[in-house]
Amino acid sequence: MVLISFQSLIKSMNNNNFIIKLIIFIVIGLLLTSFTSVKWKENKNFRIKIHKSISETFNSGDYIISLSEHDSEITIITENDSIIGYMIVSTSFSKNTTFDYFIIYNNKAEILKVEVLKYRENYGYEICNKKWLNKFIGLSFNSEFELNNKVDGISGATISVNSLKNSVFKQTQILKRVINE
Repeated sequence: MVLISFQSLIKSMNNNNFIIKLIIFIVIGLLLTSFTSVKWKENKNFRIKIHKSISETFNSGDYIISLSEHDSEITIITENDSIIGYMIVSTSFSKNTTFDYFIIYNNKAEILKVEVLKYRENYGYEICNKKWLNKFIGLSFNSEFELNNKVDGISGATISVNSLKNSVFKQTQILKRVINE
């Protein structure tokens, strides 16, 4: 029955229209699967970089990390049974591919650190610059206007900058919503 319906669908469409729709379907499917979370726990270099950043940020080596019950991308950082902060590891778009980054927050969802884990392009690499990434520190983003006002662009890295800014804003809004639940 399904085979007959599919065959009649193919016959009813002209070939060009069908091919275009098939390509669009495949592209959308690939895009949706590209938004999977970063497998940072499986990547030794990512784990080392993240551990070092958390230790330096909170001046502690005795913290415990655990996944949030509300959102699997949010990691809760605790010390002595108290929440001291949160971390989100995510992926964002550059011009031709994606890059991985993480955000460390205090327990009030204010950004303490943003760091790029892996940038895969030859151009736009300037977003990995710590001085530029420090512009995110202390922000809690009440609006996109606040974000665009406080974090400047970088010439030659426009796509990556805007992508990172939008992604950090979105992740911060999600974290705030989860904290307030």
